[in-house]
Amino acid sequence: MSRKELSLRAIFGAPVILFVLTLTGLIGALLEDGLWDHLGAALLTAWLIVLAWALIRRRR
Repeated sequence: MSRKELSLRAIFGAPVILFVLTLTGLIGALLEDGLWDHLGAALLTAWLIVLAWALIRRRR
């Protein structure tokens, strides 16, 4: 991949999405009970799922 192909979206796209998911999960789990607790826990683990996927893909 050449340097010209790397745009800001290519570099920061995934981290921004993970940040928004994590922040949404944290705020939702802290402010609401019931379904938001479970949804917040799922959103807070999104980065772990992405990390595992990236490590598995890298080893291939």
